[in-house]
Amino acid sequence: MRFFPFVKKKVNWKDVKSAEVVNYGFVGGWGIRLGTKYGTVYNIKGNRGLAIELLNGKKFLTGTQKETELREILAKIKK
Repeated sequence: MRFFPFVKKKVNWKDVKSAEVVNYGFVGGWGIRLGTKYGTVYNIKGNRGLAIELLNGKKFLTGTQKETELREILAKIKK
């Protein structure tokens, strides 16, 4: 995941406890939001995103404008 120019995050799927596409509502505006129920939220536009919880308990969410495609990818990975 890249949130240019601030964040570059790489996560191995083996370290992911859960991943789901969610409607995260309003989190205080666009940008990086800390301390939400999803952990750190990286949001550019909209209210849909990929919520990830890692095996170590850390959480983060990255927004998406391609919800359908993201759901299809997750379905393939979970098989």
